[in-house]
Amino acid sequence: MMNYIWAGMLCLGIGFACVSGNLSSFTDGLMESCTEAVEFVISLIGIMAVWSGLMNIADKSGLIEKISRKVRPLMHYLFPHEKDDQTIAVMLMSFVANIFGAGNSATVFSLKAMERLDDENHQSPQASNAMCMFTAVTMSMVQLVPVTIIKIRNDLGSVNSGSIIIPSIIAGLISMVVSVAVCKFFERKYPDVNRP
Repeated sequence: MMNYIWAGMLCLGIGFACVSGNLSSFTDGLMESCTEAVEFVISLIGIMAVWSGLMNIADKSGLIEKISRKVRPLMHYLFPHEKDDQTIAVMLMSFVANIFGAGNSATVFSLKAMERLDDENHQSPQASNAMCMFTAVTMSMVQLVPVTIIKIRNDLGSVNSGSIIIPSIIAGLISMVVSVAVCKFFERKYPDVNRP
């Protein structure tokens, strides 16, 4: 489905550029965007390698398992039917990376967690409650240090770019509580069809 959406957007863009007589501007913009995308991906390699390495060390040393045991009550509340320790560990790695502002690295762990959840859901076209909860919590996760926002504010000449930290933590907590509450409401209303 996404392939059709992207193809449709590209065709609409080309059609609009032809009709408005700005085909050269469209082509220049397309080439510039491609270059920026490659530069952006290459710039992420370093931080993703560091976070992947750190998380691998934490996993091999047993730190993730210890953290998993400590937060088990919270994870059990969020994912009451999740029994696989490895899936919980991958979800925790995603949450930790998000909390410390390494959202790009969290993507790797989020995809792994979603793959495992999808396997448990028997690759059903309908997302399980655990998949919905994981998505909601990941998207609304509190960041202790919102590095990206601080950098943008700093680049735009903010006098105190770090002043956003406390308000963003408060806003993140509120959005996370609301997201969890909405998911819990729908979990009760629509129980998983694929759960034994």
